[in-house]
Amino acid sequence: MKKVSILILTAALLLAGCSGNNGENNTAAATGGSPEASPSAEASPSAETNSDAEGSVAADTDEVSIVFPASLNESGDVEGMTAEVKEAGAASITENGDGSVTAVISRENLDKLLQKYHSELLSVIEGVESADQASTSIRDLSYDEATFQEYSITVDKAAYESEESADGLVIFGLAMQSLMYQVYSGVEEADIKVVFNLIDESTGEVFETSVLPEEAPAQ
Repeated sequence: MKKVSILILTAALLLAGCSGNNGENNTAAATGGSPEASPSAEASPSAETNSDAEGSVAADTDEVSIVFPASLNESGDVEGMTAEVKEAGAASITENGDGSVTAVISRENLDKLLQKYHSELLSVIEGVESADQASTSIRDLSYDEATFQEYSITVDKAAYESEESADGLVIFGLAMQSLMYQVYSGVEEADIKVVFNLIDESTGEVFETSVLPEEAPAQ
């Protein structure tokens, strides 16, 4: 299995546990976050649309409900997955029968967390784009600015696939953050995904496409 596939599979297994290490970063992007407070309101048109489905408004209009899908909690580490929301002051956290978890948090705290997460994603991307070519195999990176659901990454294929390359870790980080950003933005579970298209610099052809989370095998 190629490097991206291995790392992305690892990301799928560790996603819930790792989410607890990001401090204030997560919390499902509320459906009604104000455009001024959260960059997602401008950067992600889908967030506002999907919020009605995933981020239902609680009885108190200052609070919103966020759903962490079961597909991103395969490890069953609810404590790790919800650590950030708890730190942000979640009013309640409920484990659902289907394996998903629902958290209720104030709009204000949710907007702050999503804004921080959005900034960190952009910082990672900017770091990749400005890196010295001598230290990376990545030559170009483009992405879906609205939802962070798809990345096209042009690489020096030989350098990327070499044992010395650490660029797979960059993709690992993007995968982790992009998935959680979508959760916090209120994207419906069926639509949460990240696609990585790796392009060979010498041919301009896609030589590998990886999708996270992977589809469950048919029963």
